[in-house]
Amino acid sequence: MNALVAALLLAALPFPAPRVAAVTDATKFDPGVVVSSDSAKAELRVKCAAGIVTFKVAPEVPVFDAAGKSLGSPAVLTAGQKVRIWYVVERGARAVEIGVE
Repeated sequence: MNALVAALLLAALPFPAPRVAAVTDATKFDPGVVVSSDSAKAELRVKCAAGIVTFKVAPEVPVFDAAGKSLGSPAVLTAGQKVRIWYVVERGARAVEIGVE
């Protein structure tokens, strides 16, 4: 039964499914361009359609390239890279997975 519910949820997503992050009704998605990355503050600033958004990014947030290869942690991200970010809003936007285009 849980598999059926998960399949229906994924089929109805208004955005591309993440590779490994669990999708809930709180999961959100935005594509954008990295403005800056600060590993010490665990923050990633991305210019999205709504403007510049600051995401909280823990070191364990998975980062993948367009082919699905793991790139490691968000520390590899640099200004100017096009990214796709899946996140939840909990005291701000908290990234759960990042894809690099």
